[in-house]
Amino acid sequence: MRVLVTGAAGFVGGHAMTDLRKAGHSVMATVMPGQPTTLPGSDITEAVDLLDEAGLAGFVARHQPDACMHLAGMAFVPAAWEHPQTAFQVNVIGTINLLEAFRKHAPAARVLAITSAQVYGHQVRSAPIRESDQPALESLYGLTKWSADVATLMYAQRYGMHTMTARPCNHIGPGQSESFVVSAFARQLIAIAAGQQPNLMQVGNLASEREFTDVRDTVRAYRLILEKGHPGLAYNVATGKMTTIQSLFDQLCAIVGVKPELTIDPKLFRPTDSQPLIDTSRIFDHTGWKPEIDIAT
Repeated sequence: MRVLVTGAAGFVGGHAMTDLRKAGHSVMATVMPGQPTTLPGSDITEAVDLLDEAGLAGFVARHQPDACMHLAGMAFVPAAWEHPQTAFQVNVIGTINLLEAFRKHAPAARVLAITSAQVYGHQVRSAPIRESDQPALESLYGLTKWSADVATLMYAQRYGMHTMTARPCNHIGPGQSESFVVSAFARQLIAIAAGQQPNLMQVGNLASEREFTDVRDTVRAYRLILEKGHPGLAYNVATGKMTTIQSLFDQLCAIVGVKPELTIDPKLFRPTDSQPLIDTSRIFDHTGWKPEIDIAT
């Protein structure tokens, strides 16, 4: 397929393009205005603002993608509270603009909108959460992702389009922004090992539990959904394994070979919490996907 990757300059975008090309697909990409339009792995790259309805429609009309992996959007959960109008504009209106562009100019294309398992909240439930379970929204970010998710699935119901969504848990890996906890830890530990920072780190609550998937497994899941997923369905993407932030920190310390003294930063500290386990039987049944890369590697 000729696959459009939106948000291609981001952390996940580069991994997605690499995976798509390895699987034999050709790739075209859109990036935010001002970002480089020469990207490894993309045959065509253009700067297109998601909020530029005409520009987005023009791109789809000109290049006629067979499929779209819609990664573009606000990805950092706290940022939605800081910039709520922007979060709704980009995550919701931007997604609808994309759906409209495909509905008008490439209605037979497969479209996968990447939303988030944040729509399920953080309260532990009695059983792993299936895609048909009710959301438990706890943040503006989650609300924007749920709105985009529902809108995408509605386009399948109303217009008969091959639209789908993926609801991933946290993913980590090479190239991730230091705004995220694992990358922030790694940068500081490397600086300590190099003698560029005192053997001291300020941290938040390391007792909280999270689920982390390697980004290379995550993009493989997205690609398989594009190839084999059923229209009008959402797909959970997760490992089914929980780990504490402390455990991840200890693994990073062992890899880098340092053991810093820790102090608690009240600005970083949040009450101890966990995430509910996510059921991934649908993506396994429909595509055969399961995680292959252990986070320790």
